[in-house]
Amino acid sequence: MSTIRRCDTADLTNRIRTTPVVAHEASLVELRALRDNHPLWSNRLFQACESGSLDRSDLRYIFSQYQLYSRSFTRFISAVMANCDSDLFRARLSENLWEEGGGCAPERRHAELFRRFLRDALDVPAPEDTEFEAYTQLFVREYLTFCLASEPLAGSAFLSLGTEGIVPRMYEIFMRGLGHAGLRGDELEFFKIHVECDDDHALTLEQMMLSYTDEPRWFEICKRAMTHALDLRLQFFERCVDELQRRRLDGMLARVNSGVSLCPLAAPASEVRHRGDAVGPALYTNRVEAAGIDFEVSRIPLQAEVLDPRRVAIPPGRCNERHRHAHETFIYILAGIGQVDVDAQTVDVVAGDSVMVPRWALHQTRNTGTTPLQFLAVTDYQLTKRAFVGDAQAYRLDESANLHRRE
Repeated sequence: MSTIRRCDTADLTNRIRTTPVVAHEASLVELRALRDNHPLWSNRLFQACESGSLDRSDLRYIFSQYQLYSRSFTRFISAVMANCDSDLFRARLSENLWEEGGGCAPERRHAELFRRFLRDALDVPAPEDTEFEAYTQLFVREYLTFCLASEPLAGSAFLSLGTEGIVPRMYEIFMRGLGHAGLRGDELEFFKIHVECDDDHALTLEQMMLSYTDEPRWFEICKRAMTHALDLRLQFFERCVDELQRRRLDGMLARVNSGVSLCPLAAPASEVRHRGDAVGPALYTNRVEAAGIDFEVSRIPLQAEVLDPRRVAIPPGRCNERHRHAHETFIYILAGIGQVDVDAQTVDVVAGDSVMVPRWALHQTRNTGTTPLQFLAVTDYQLTKRAFVGDAQAYRLDESANLHRRE
């Protein structure tokens, strides 16, 4: 009977590090710079994670799809290992597989930790029954095909620079997005493990890649393989967001096409009418003395599926913020006189006037009179908060996205 144990890897690591890295350090620096500046890092999924605009339902869908990649990862390593002609690197890759498989505790294999995350943190009752989208299956299939069909150099570059090397940064973004949605740190074990341990995995694959530096066009092969891995992931994440948008709007579109009234039977008058002298719930207030900003926004408490009516009041000589947002806004002046900026256009307004503010137009309203300026602002916020995968509320006092405009 043979005894299998995990070896002390210090000697193997030292031997691997004898690879002549110094001569190729400049090339590695260039490859890492290309990786770190790839369009992957500005994809819409990462932006949504950073802005905190994904709720648990969104995350449940995204990570249920990502599960197929997670549980297939050992197949990718196995494919590259099968093509590797070095028994030393096969030994190191076997160690990576051992760790991914949970070592002596298979119940703690990484794929199972991810299923546990889905069940316990995101309330996915049966992760193993997930129906994977066609684009998810394509992503995993193309990943595996490349690992199976590539020479060892391309395969190791694909999995080192293009895959393992991005994990800490990528999973930290995911953890921030999950944290924004209210998940606790102790529910993110899967991601924490990979942030902490994947540096060693990436090192093994990187050293394997460096062992082929005598091959012609080494840099070009590494760059192409790395870029392909990053491109595949970018396409997958963007498709996730596309599908997430569709899922968010599915119910609304179904109701639009159903022809069924959304008005409750025997609805009380308060659900279809708001008296002009009634006070609605406060929504937003801001005062910045140095900028002359002073205004109050209250919501008109009538429920709608798309429209979001609000009432705004601005004292004499004051203004609201200069801002922009995804929703379009219809403004109706109730009382007072003032001016409204819509991008580069400024219009004078009095009671009875209307102003249309298109989506993403930079706008601001000023009270130029001696009495309060009051107006009704009706937006399609209830639509854009679903359709816009980003923080639809993070627009106050933020002009950073308006540098392209000439004013």
